[in-house]
Amino acid sequence: MPRSEANRLRPKIGLLTTGHAYYWSQFPSLKDKGLRMQAKLCEILETIGDVLTPGLVDTIEESRRAGETFQREKVDIVFVFPLGYCTGMVMIPAIKDLQVPVRILNAHEDRRYDYPSADTAQYLHHEGVCCIPEFSGTLVGIGKKFRVRTGPFDDERLWNEIRADADGAATARFFKDMAVGLIGNTYTNMVDMPIDEHRFLRATGHLLVRPEIEEIKDEFQSVTALELKDMLEEFRTMNDVDETVTDEHLTFSAQAAVAYDKVIHHYDIQAFGYYWWGKNDLTTQLRAQSSLAVSRLAALGRPGVTEGDVKTAMAMKVFDLLGAGGMFVEFFAMDFDDNTILFGHDGPSNVNMSNGRPRLMHLDVHHGKSGHALGYRLSDLSRPGDHSQSH
Repeated sequence: MPRSEANRLRPKIGLLTTGHAYYWSQFPSLKDKGLRMQAKLCEILETIGDVLTPGLVDTIEESRRAGETFQREKVDIVFVFPLGYCTGMVMIPAIKDLQVPVRILNAHEDRRYDYPSADTAQYLHHEGVCCIPEFSGTLVGIGKKFRVRTGPFDDERLWNEIRADADGAATARFFKDMAVGLIGNTYTNMVDMPIDEHRFLRATGHLLVRPEIEEIKDEFQSVTALELKDMLEEFRTMNDVDETVTDEHLTFSAQAAVAYDKVIHHYDIQAFGYYWWGKNDLTTQLRAQSSLAVSRLAALGRPGVTEGDVKTAMAMKVFDLLGAGGMFVEFFAMDFDDNTILFGHDGPSNVNMSNGRPRLMHLDVHHGKSGHALGYRLSDLSRPGDHSQSH
């Protein structure tokens, strides 16, 4: 698995397979054909997420029980898959009260069938498309949002759409429940850093979690020798340490990393912004020496962004949940000859995006900020020997 996918959230998929009970006695082979196709569908869906299916639903009562199961098990999304024609009322009781995305699968294992030789059972096996207008019209009538996904099982486009639906639904559910933090404040006078906290409240029902800077300082001063030893070993394993990095540099950063880890986990913060200038050296350095601590948290799925940029931290978390990776950078320079724009930043990085171990180096100056600290160079984002920029 690519490191950028290490923290991807695995969706919980509800599969509602519907059928028309009146057909089963008329065409004895039809139900088995449909169930075999459902099994193929489940096998592919399992490559995307964890599939919960109540089995074949062909009565109103079974549909109602299926909805209760989906509610109880807290699925992220429901895919409705008709096995041939079936009435809308084998679908509606299951999904009318669900507050999750709904997708109708107008899909089939076959791209076509042999019309001249087919019997009625074979024709009915391919008739799922018949109920799509009824399903769709009914959902529109009750004000339920949905989309229809169409294609044969061997269509890569279909599965890309289904995967995007499932990943997006799982990420949205997680995002609404997660704690987002701000430690300190935003960088002084930067007008694009503050977050509209009322908007955040409307979207999630939560306010920002705001740990005090003193909490990090208290944890820093209470780090044990064993905790420090373990973090130093973790850092030396995680990073390619430059010759500019002294034991003193690395020890301070490791001690700070233990402190950040404890505070962030204490509040179960999943994404956070942080910044402060500091009136004394220790307070200043606890922010200036944060790159390793916060980069480590990002690698573990709890991204933090300097300058108090909560919005970017939330975006990084969304990308992380989708398995895409993401990092806080800004435009650095334009290269008109190569038709490229350079990106970068000083501060923490998402080391999961590096092709190899990130190179750790000491920086006497963090441009525009107080303090001195260690910094990262990601192997796929820098030129060998160029020490003019940091990430």
